Amino acid sequence: MSIVLSRRRVMQTSGGAATFAALSAPTAAATTPKVIRLHLNENPYGPSERAKQAMQAALDDGWMYDNEDVAVLRRLIAAKEGLKPENVFICEGSTELLRIAGLIYSGNGKELVAGLPTFTAMLQYASRSGGQVKWVDLDANKKLDLSAMESRVTEKTGAVYICNPNNPTGTVVDSRELRGFIEAVSPRALVLVDEAYIDLVDTPEQTAMAEQVKLGRNVVISRTFSKIHGIAGLRVGYGLARPDIIRRLEEMRISVPNRMGLRAAIASYQDLEFLDFSRKMVRASVAYTSSFFDSLKVAYTPTQANFIMFDTGASSVDFATYMREKSVLVNPLFEPDDTWCRVSMGRMEHMEAFATAARAYFKKT
Repeated sequence: MSIVLSRRRVMQTSGGAATFAALSAPTAAATTPKVIRLHLNENPYGPSERAKQAMQAALDDGWMYDNEDVAVLRRLIAAKEGLKPENVFICEGSTELLRIAGLIYSGNGKELVAGLPTFTAMLQYASRSGGQVKWVDLDANKKLDLSAMESRVTEKTGAVYICNPNNPTGTVVDSRELRGFIEAVSPRALVLVDEAYIDLVDTPEQTAMAEQVKLGRNVVISRTFSKIHGIAGLRVGYGLARPDIIRRLEEMRISVPNRMGLRAAIASYQDLEFLDFSRKMVRASVAYTSSFFDSLKVAYTPTQANFIMFDTGASSVDFATYMREKSVLVNPLFEPDDTWCRVSMGRMEHMEAFATAARAYFKKT
């Protein structure tokens, strides 16, 4: 699975997988405009017009194998981050990078330390490759507990996974604490910091950990074009790391990004106006939805991403089922919180439809 919808206990029960698939997998009805997709953290405003134009222009070159577009994108990213192209790994969505890292650093008997709940792509691949995931509960504020995670690192630990902002909670850890954590842990194990939502945080210059690559740490920073850039379906992501780590990732590369996705990513990366617009729209939806939860006294986590995790007060599966009947898709099933659900931020009219349906649910319960 490439999304963080599964809870270990639910998925291991006889009907857990079937329930999950029925609630989350797109159906024929889900592809119609009447169904509102608020379950996969997508950007309903993307791709940008510049990205669309780049995709259209790429059609004429579709017959050629691609090399140069990867190099162009690496140079753009390196220049922005103050790194060199050899510090950049371009991949088919950040999921590919997470899986490769899980295979290399946490498979074959190694341990992988991660928070619970969090995004599971790296964790699942490591487990399927013979690794063992050591889960660490979040703290009282539903943030990754870095102190507890550090205490779980042993000589068997191959990697530690930090999703920041964390998915599904949307919370971020203190930047100074994370820098101290990386300094302490990286000599003993790879620290992978998943920054899929870094473009949406209030202070990205403080929250982002790219400077840890400049310092030569044993760290990988994972990012994606699937969120704020709005090209999830084109599968483009990237990682930042020391050249020796990049070479190791390249040796285990599973695939090569497609030309259309690369051209769209190159255009979108430079389209600052569109990125600012998307960020503004997401924050407006977050403010509206947070106010809605406040009005009903529904508990939720303050978010730095394009989704909100909230407490339904009962079964999150029941809530998701009810919302699906109202043509709104949301994301349930997060261990260990059986009652908590995640809603992605759509356009304002989507959030208004969500609020209408959710208000009716909470009133009847």
